Amino acid sequence: MPGVLHLLFRPIAPAMNDLKKKYELHRLAWLQRQGSVYFPFWDMVFKYPPLACFNTLVKLKARFFNTCIIHTIGDSHVKPFIYRCPFLVHHISQATAHNLIKEGSFTRSSEYLALFLKRVNKQRDVVFLVFGEIDARVHIYLQYGKSGKTVGIDTLIDNTVTRYGKAIQRIKDEGYDVCIHGIPPAASKEFITALPFAGNPRERSEISRIFNEKLRSFCESIDVQYVDIQSIASDRNGFIKKYYLADEVHCNSRIVPYTRKTIAASFRGIKKIG
Repeated sequence: MPGVLHLLFRPIAPAMNDLKKKYELHRLAWLQRQGSVYFPFWDMVFKYPPLACFNTLVKLKARFFNTCIIHTIGDSHVKPFIYRCPFLVHHISQATAHNLIKEGSFTRSSEYLALFLKRVNKQRDVVFLVFGEIDARVHIYLQYGKSGKTVGIDTLIDNTVTRYGKAIQRIKDEGYDVCIHGIPPAASKEFITALPFAGNPRERSEISRIFNEKLRSFCESIDVQYVDIQSIASDRNGFIKKYYLADEVHCNSRIVPYTRKTIAASFRGIKKIG
């Protein structure tokens, strides 16, 4: 009998998988069209509806009082800015600074960035980019290892900042007011990874430090505001302070007041940041 049931239900399994995939694609497409964070199913049911309401209130406030929305576009490091006015979060999962200008990348970050920018009021709002931590924590050392350590880490950081810089320059040239989120300091703990090459905490901390220095220098060279998260969140050894740590990788919402204050000071008299 179990064998008969297996034969009866075997054709149903592929159809169910197809339906599941189609549902997932439609769900992500809808959420991405809204220009906000997309969640797994469980989070979407319980977290997304109130977030959508919050985002609507932020937009209404901006429309009626002509106050600035800070459109926070990035990878998972946008999380501290959820439910924090006047930040409106747009999430692109696992996107890297290196591939932000690459058309057709795995994460489609370039396409999503263009989609989100269409929702920005150039005269009123600010674009706040939050990328680069994944590059510093994972990809730079990975490429260093893959090269047999023949390509220097400084060179790999330069290449990444240069590519990120092209995306930043393009957005600025299109008439948007841009701010850049410096990457958070590295955590002092090892993180679990299946990658063949991953630096130790001290090596990742040094990569983060150099990356931030070069990113800040680039932003200053093109007159783009740089929000120096490392200056407040790192301890004397260059690791992230527990006070600002949400988990082994991300900052918590304690960075938000500093970020808001920095952006508001940069656009004082130009943007009405309520």
